[in-house]
Amino acid sequence: MKGFTIVEILVAVFILVVGIVAVLSMFPLGMQMATSNQLASSATQLGQAKIEELVSNSYNNIISGSSIEDYGSITGFESYKRQTDVSCVHYADLSEVACDYDLINDPDPLKKIEVTVFWKSTIFSSESIIGLVSLIAKK
Repeated sequence: MKGFTIVEILVAVFILVVGIVAVLSMFPLGMQMATSNQLASSATQLGQAKIEELVSNSYNNIISGSSIEDYGSITGFESYKRQTDVSCVHYADLSEVACDYDLINDPDPLKKIEVTVFWKSTIFSSESIIGLVSLIAKK
């Protein structure tokens, strides 16, 4: 009668167990990556929402300067921080200019809105950052 020896069966079971453990160990990493991507997507949406909020104002009501909404101050998004910088740039070369630089000889400058969103990464246990930029022209 032919069959498998106990050593062959043990080796086959060992290889099978190592393969199963390797596959199962990928699931927690996959879940962490999915959570990290979800946090990054929310950060992008927060940045875009801030840009849309500013763009909904008239050109003259978009005030140049910087503002920070610290952790816990954004309703529903307590684990995010958002920094908004508004400056003026020249329409030809996008060099930064004063927002009232020469209204007689030059057209109104473009307003540059930069929004940077910070959040705590679940994978790297560090702060992650995403930035969005938009240019606004006077209509």
